[in-house]
Amino acid sequence: MASKASTSRPSAPRSMVGAKRREALTAFLYILPAIIVLFVFRLYPFANAFYISLHKWSILKEFYVGLQNYIDLFSDKAFGQSFGVTLYYVFFTVPFTMALSLFIAYLLFQRIKLRGLFRTLYFMPYITSLVPAAVAWQYIFNFQVGFMNYALKGIGTFLSRVLGTVGHEPWVYLWMLLMLAWLVWLLLTAKRRAWGATALLALFAGGSLALALFFRLRPAALAVVTTELVEFFPVKWLQEPRGVIQYLGQRWGFTVPSWAKGPSMALIAVSIVSIWHLLGYDVVIYLAGLGNVPGELYEAARIDGANESQVFWRITLPLLSPTTYFLMLISTIGAFRAFTLFFTMTGGGPLRTTTSVAYFIFDRFWNAIRAGYASAAAFVLLAVILVLTFVQQRAMANRVTYQ
Repeated sequence: MASKASTSRPSAPRSMVGAKRREALTAFLYILPAIIVLFVFRLYPFANAFYISLHKWSILKEFYVGLQNYIDLFSDKAFGQSFGVTLYYVFFTVPFTMALSLFIAYLLFQRIKLRGLFRTLYFMPYITSLVPAAVAWQYIFNFQVGFMNYALKGIGTFLSRVLGTVGHEPWVYLWMLLMLAWLVWLLLTAKRRAWGATALLALFAGGSLALALFFRLRPAALAVVTTELVEFFPVKWLQEPRGVIQYLGQRWGFTVPSWAKGPSMALIAVSIVSIWHLLGYDVVIYLAGLGNVPGELYEAARIDGANESQVFWRITLPLLSPTTYFLMLISTIGAFRAFTLFFTMTGGGPLRTTTSVAYFIFDRFWNAIRAGYASAAAFVLLAVILVLTFVQQRAMANRVTYQ
């Protein structure tokens, strides 16, 4: 009996090992379809694109060039210009979209009438197909019949008539008196409202007072301003290659150095459409983040006497830092990869002032038929995005507040 028991003991561990192997094999079979899809549609194209970037490749492979495509990119002025365009686009769209979406989300989080309707209206541009929307915006920015020029010219004409009336005596004195009284009232009642609102209103009142005083001391400037308000528009938005600062300098008679000419009017138009399209998504994400802030914190802060400005800056904004970090990452990556609006609205023009890096890659691949060169540019763009993501992660790591 003892010998039989001793011979049966080793079979238990072997059965456990066999069961674990069968379990691992079963698990592997379940994830095998996902691995195949990942390899076929992700890993293999990635490796193949890198292989292509090491060759001179048009329609077919010609010969191996090593890193020469990458070396040529850094001496290609067109590639450098495309990176400059992309940086302008990122710096203009990402911060402005996030700031505006946070402001709108904070308003829509309050208990207001038709809140659901307003949330839907702000989200609709994001679910609208981007290509037909871009075509519609082409007509809006049209030089001859576009609504943008028509509306801005109407606003400029209205402001010109108002300034032409209130800028002259005796109305200019009434203007200064009203702005001064408003500024004093804002300062005396500053404790009734958030300091941010007081600062903005005081800035507007002070600026209006300074403008009235300037027109009183320099009457000749009033005629120049009123004339410029009427004649500034229409603007060739999508056909204007000059930088916006360079454009204003040539129009108003001052010289701008080449490094300070700014983004083109066409790039600004594309950026405006991008902000319009992406704003709704950021608003929804911020609304979700606001919903995760505990209401008890607001109640405790208000019981302690905190005003709305202090509640926002000390509670809301810090607890929204994970949401802000997430939106900053995906918005930056998306802006560097932007292509559809540039392709549909401007085709990379005028004079390549809206040729982003993604459009540069497309142009070299399809139009110039330089697959190896385009693949190298794609990997350079990938490296830049990875570096920026790492920098953002390191910079925001200690500033993100989790509950």
